Amino acid sequence: MKFTKLVIKAVLTAAVIGSAASANPASSAACKVATRGTSSAMQIALSTVATVHNVFPIRIAGVDINPTANEDSSLNGSRNPICTCMDPFPRVGITLSLWEPILISEPTAIPYCTPTLGTSLPVSVGLGAASFGQNNSDNTKQTYTYQIQLIKYPIFKLLGLFLDFVCLQDSGNLDYLYITELDPLWQNDIWAAIIGPEAFLVANPIAEMACMVDAVTSAVGFPTDPLWWCLGSWNGTFPMTQTNKGTSAMQAQAAMTSRMLSKMHRQLMLKGGVGNQGLCGLYPMPIMQKSQYGIFPVYPFVWPNRIPIGRTGVMWEAGFDNPANQHVGAWMVYRKRDCCAF
Repeated sequence: MKFTKLVIKAVLTAAVIGSAASANPASSAACKVATRGTSSAMQIALSTVATVHNVFPIRIAGVDINPTANEDSSLNGSRNPICTCMDPFPRVGITLSLWEPILISEPTAIPYCTPTLGTSLPVSVGLGAASFGQNNSDNTKQTYTYQIQLIKYPIFKLLGLFLDFVCLQDSGNLDYLYITELDPLWQNDIWAAIIGPEAFLVANPIAEMACMVDAVTSAVGFPTDPLWWCLGSWNGTFPMTQTNKGTSAMQAQAAMTSRMLSKMHRQLMLKGGVGNQGLCGLYPMPIMQKSQYGIFPVYPFVWPNRIPIGRTGVMWEAGFDNPANQHVGAWMVYRKRDCCAF
């Protein structure tokens, strides 16, 4: 089976990488403990398959299919049964709407530690490589610093699902999309303003108070997209850097993942695929629509359902927010997708 071969390759790759000399023995040793050897790779691979029910609800030709009672965002897309696209040639199809698993985000306090492979990457360059040891168990100020590895993780392709739909064949292969340890903008709040200059416009009490609305809507449903600078109960989108204050470790990891998604949209490395605009293909979305994403942890613990961006940790992190879980994590990222299938 294709997925079984993938798991075997991942474990072998981890063994090869793990055998390479590391420039930071302390970081490598800490990563080995945090990932429990290569067992994290197996847990993540199995958990991403076990939680694939998060693709629901699915809408085909305007008919809703939701056997799991999963939440759906207000971005309902087209309810018309028939759709047309002109590029690259005129075609007629049926509308398809679902939640597509696209990425694994790895918030890590141990630079270059990747639980998806269960090892530490043999790299020591980059400003982010010096951030090891900034988080600790007696963090009374609740300030957490994380680097992020974003990994393309196309579950549909790995499991052989929905391969007949042309509109879902642009997910690519298993690969690293981004590594923040190599990105100087992720390490410094001032430098980050290069790609997010509007951060200065929302750095005021009025804008921060508006985020209370986003916190409420994300707790009972999905976040408020017009409040693009807010992350609900997880603080704000800006600055798009490595540090989050005033939340728990688990909510800080969720916030870092959300900031990273926003950063990728700003750099046009992620695109929108929701609504009538997305029926014929992905389109540029420099300001991320928060409600088109759902995330949830698959390591070190597994939460079975998508969590809307900004939802308070009171509703999902009870029993898991402890010092043992704050060093490295892996979060599955689902994106709402509308397309014209033919």
